[in-house]
Amino acid sequence: MCGAGRPRCRSRCPGRSRHRPGGSLRADAVLRAPEDGVPVMFVEVDNHTEPAAVVARKIDGYRRFFRRTVKDHQGREVPFWSTLWDDSHHDGYPPLALVFAKDVSPEVVINRMTAIRDLSSDCWQGTWHGGSSHDRTARDGYRDYTATIPVLATTLARLRQHGPHGPVWWRYGRPPWETLETALDNPDDHRAFHAREEQRRTERDAQEARERREREETRRRQKAAVRLCPSCGREVWPDDEWEAAPTGPSGGDCGVCTSARNRERAEAAARAAEEAAGQQEARKNGLFGFLR
Repeated sequence: MCGAGRPRCRSRCPGRSRHRPGGSLRADAVLRAPEDGVPVMFVEVDNHTEPAAVVARKIDGYRRFFRRTVKDHQGREVPFWSTLWDDSHHDGYPPLALVFAKDVSPEVVINRMTAIRDLSSDCWQGTWHGGSSHDRTARDGYRDYTATIPVLATTLARLRQHGPHGPVWWRYGRPPWETLETALDNPDDHRAFHAREEQRRTERDAQEARERREREETRRRQKAAVRLCPSCGREVWPDDEWEAAPTGPSGGDCGVCTSARNRERAEAAARAAEEAAGQQEARKNGLFGFLR
């Protein structure tokens, strides 16, 4: 994979890096291409000579290596790997490329890639954080790739056919096949989610502003339509008109006066009924009282 226009090995090529991730592993190559903006990339060449579980343990070994820290000149804890290679400026640790070199059928190599993917998921999949601060109904979130390794799988045949910058990479957790630039990006991380959150916040603020203007306009119209109750002089707002007297909302009494008048009418009717009952009883007593 070394050569003009392609990532260069920082270690001797062919050969293995002198750095031993996890204290027991050695990368087959450590590549970088500053002129292309490609970060450091560790390479493991797989010839199907080890079980998939062993390869998955190697990936975990890289993660243990990347977790190692040392103190910088100011006494701060920093990742040891960052003192040897430049940061990729992506979330997570430097990427690891798995190059499957054995000439086997596509089905066999895909099955092996998938098996290693499933056995190493803790190393690369990240943590999902769901929920929106501005829209509780939004089924959205982001994946935190901190302390994870971007694992990019490919085959030697695809590299020979398309080169390392072609659509040859299967970033574990994503569909195959992507270019190197796309495979190294994290479109579902907090950056894109933050942009969507800002859009939701803008839309929410705009909606709240529209609703506030509508309430203010409604209040203005109601205030302009305020009238005085002809009985008590109380202000009657349009939203109180349902309480107005049968004479109509344009000139009826306010709800207080209407309620008082209705109550007086009911009391008067009750008194009249009581008097009528008393008169009827008196008449009965006048005619037949002597018989009792």
